[in-house]
Amino acid sequence: MSTDAGAPGRRVVLDTDLGTDVDDALALALLLGSPEVELLGVTTVYGDTDLRARATSRLLELAGVPGPGAPGGLPVRAGASAPLSGAEVWWAGHEGTLLGDLTTATTTAPAPGSAAADDAADWLAATAAAAPGAVDLLAIGPLTGVATALRRHPELARHLRSLVVMGGRWDGALTADGLLEDEHNLRSDAVAAAEVLTCGAQTLVVGLEVTQRVRLEAGDVERIAAAGPLGAALAAQVRQWWEFWDEPWGVPHDPVTALVLLEPDVLQLGPPGRVEVDGRGAVVHVPDPAGTVRVAVGVDAQRAAEAVVRRVLAGCRRSAEQERA
Repeated sequence: MSTDAGAPGRRVVLDTDLGTDVDDALALALLLGSPEVELLGVTTVYGDTDLRARATSRLLELAGVPGPGAPGGLPVRAGASAPLSGAEVWWAGHEGTLLGDLTTATTTAPAPGSAAADDAADWLAATAAAAPGAVDLLAIGPLTGVATALRRHPELARHLRSLVVMGGRWDGALTADGLLEDEHNLRSDAVAAAEVLTCGAQTLVVGLEVTQRVRLEAGDVERIAAAGPLGAALAAQVRQWWEFWDEPWGVPHDPVTALVLLEPDVLQLGPPGRVEVDGRGAVVHVPDPAGTVRVAVGVDAQRAAEAVVRRVLAGCRRSAEQERA
């Protein structure tokens, strides 16, 4: 399924923990509003991945995008739920609560006899293998699902055009105890993070210290709220998330990360290198010309915020335009 059948550009698979921080849902809308993106499918990761997949399917429905229940609809697969590290899953408790009865939202059923995590991993690997060097994997949650796919299909690393990851803190900041600062996505499964970030895929990473420079303001949310059914749903979730943290603004971590694929001049990337991951999921990037990982070291915050809002609005307006038709 393409957001614009006539637009050349990126063929993207989204791997997401959509449903907790609203930025995953915003990233989905951003992809839907980007004419240069052909979204091939979505896999979910971390915790109740079936609920996350159903929430994704409901958002696609609100966007007017054919989902798993429609012929030729966009695949949405529930993937790996339990971190390979054995870490406890952090669950906010509000996942999916603003999206109605999610038991009516359709997801892509696993292949007969296959566990959901394995089926999602197999589908991801098969999708990349069908078009070697043409598929970008945008991983914006813990890396459990990607690691599962690599364990089952190590060739995935060379089949991907790129692996784009939102995760980690890369500026060497220390905690009060003198430890490297870590970040939720990589901390949630440090074993998976170590396997994925050293797999040899051409990898682009956007870390917390870069995404935190970009802000989504109340006025941006008002514009999104007015942009059809999807916009209203997204705005409600943004407000829910801001209330959860008692903040009057937010950081669009995942949409900013997606801009690496769509507007790469908005972010500044450092040199190639290799990555070291400790047992807590804290990371160090070691420059190495033979390395395959580049890390964002800067962002034009104003341009990034404008690009995120513009593309999210375009994704939301799909449904508004269909309602008027």
